[in-house]
Amino acid sequence: MFKHNEETKEEKKRRKQEKKEKKKRKRESIEPITAASSNNHDHHDQTENEVRRLNDDSQTNTSNDQIPFQKKVVSIMISLLPSAMGNVQKSIHTSMQAMLLKYSDSLGGVLLSFDNIQLDEKKNDGCYGNILNEMPHMHFFITCNVLVFNPSIGKSLTGVVNETFPSHVGVLVHELFNAMISAEFLRDSGFTFEADLNEWSKDDTMTPVAIGDSIKFTVEKMHECNGLISLEGKEPVIVE
Repeated sequence: MFKHNEETKEEKKRRKQEKKEKKKRKRESIEPITAASSNNHDHHDQTENEVRRLNDDSQTNTSNDQIPFQKKVVSIMISLLPSAMGNVQKSIHTSMQAMLLKYSDSLGGVLLSFDNIQLDEKKNDGCYGNILNEMPHMHFFITCNVLVFNPSIGKSLTGVVNETFPSHVGVLVHELFNAMISAEFLRDSGFTFEADLNEWSKDDTMTPVAIGDSIKFTVEKMHECNGLISLEGKEPVIVE
């Protein structure tokens, strides 16, 4: 006598759908209710709010090595055209604003915020800038406090799944930075792609990877192009 324990395809599909709906109800039960007018907020305002929140988080978590944010004092050279000499302080501030949310080798990460800009009189000629190699720009050395996002290799990050494909799963980290986990690393961590359902799921629990799920991963690579970064992750774990 043989006991038949294998699920049919329809039973498997129904069970996974039930898990997906359960996860959706759980997310909806904890999400805050937002006013309809929030849809009218400018994307720049959302970015500023996110940067401010990250700044606050870094002040309370600076002792945690896994926190990918750094607050530090840096020295930077700002180059200004002669037309900017009418208001040097304002022009320097504008130049710093143009660096926001862009990766900088000199800063060691993506600039999220800055404050307390001061002219470095030791490196400048007093409060005056310098002309180098007969170029028209005036170069000013400044010091300021900065907050940078530094997703170094091997650091753990948590993001939200925003797309799934047979080749990879897309993740949005801190609502600002794009990351992806390739099919190779998903399979290495015990995930299987179900072609009929067009989704990834965990082999042992059959839990589907749905858009909106939180997922933790380890940074494997970082790519930078024109100041914009993207991450590749490994060792993914669904966060319940």
